Amino acid sequence: MANSKRKCGGCGEYFRPVQVFPGPVAWCSPECGVTVAKKRRIVIDRAQEAAQRKLTSQARERIKPMSKWRAEAQAAVNQYVRVRDKGLPCVSCDRPDDGKHQRHASHYRSVKACSALRYNPDNIYASCAQCNASLSGNLIEYRIRLVRRFGVGLVDWLEAQNGVTRYTVEDLKKIISDYRGRLN
Repeated sequence: MANSKRKCGGCGEYFRPVQVFPGPVAWCSPECGVTVAKKRRIVIDRAQEAAQRKLTSQARERIKPMSKWRAEAQAAVNQYVRVRDKGLPCVSCDRPDDGKHQRHASHYRSVKACSALRYNPDNIYASCAQCNASLSGNLIEYRIRLVRRFGVGLVDWLEAQNGVTRYTVEDLKKIISDYRGRLN
């Protein structure tokens, strides 16, 4: 080992190591030893910070209230619906998707009326902001256009659903990852 040259971790020059301490020597002088030690400390500190951030995000996830999980899942589904229905006219009034109007993801059966259909894309279609927000979905026209677009079978099925579903955090995580995956 005394005859082999090594590259100094501090200055980058090649040197012949002198075995003073047990183990491999990675520096040529005490000054370079300090530089190598500082570099190693930075690497260790970054690893510890990353581990701490991971623990912090996991702790935040554990204390996140159910309402936040529901909102995040609904946002993922709504984003999917808006992308899926891009270019299609408003489901309630046939206003074209020309990019001049804000688009909403409008539920045919409301979340309160049927929680089982809350995240079901067959119950959610893109509509203009005026129909969804100002006219509460414009449901009569919504139904007419759904029947025209998909047939009476889908509408009858949607109207027959009356179940109440209680979603767990795991269910909502699956919904979020599923719809975000569909977007990619």
